[in-house]
Amino acid sequence: MVDVAVKTLKPGTKSADAFVDEAKIMHKLRHRQLVLLMGVCTRSEPMYIITELMVNGSLLEYLHKHNDGLIEITFGHIIDMAAQVIIIVIIIIMLMITMA
Repeated sequence: MVDVAVKTLKPGTKSADAFVDEAKIMHKLRHRQLVLLMGVCTRSEPMYIITELMVNGSLLEYLHKHNDGLIEITFGHIIDMAAQVIIIVIIIIMLMITMA
């Protein structure tokens, strides 16, 4: 058995095309520090994106939970996280350009 997270396209949040584009980008991205796309349901509404479950929650939840003195987040940690985010953003932009 595998724990998963399910993202649903909620009415009024984004278009169905944008939701499908997000799934296509996730399908192309494979990295040990990114959640793994496990499936997509888009034939009828509601649409779903199924990914592996982030056991530590979102990055924001993790930072809030661990910033109460248990773990000190140093400037080096912040630089490392920022560098990883920048790399991922660049990859996503490159994928979007190739999909256009």
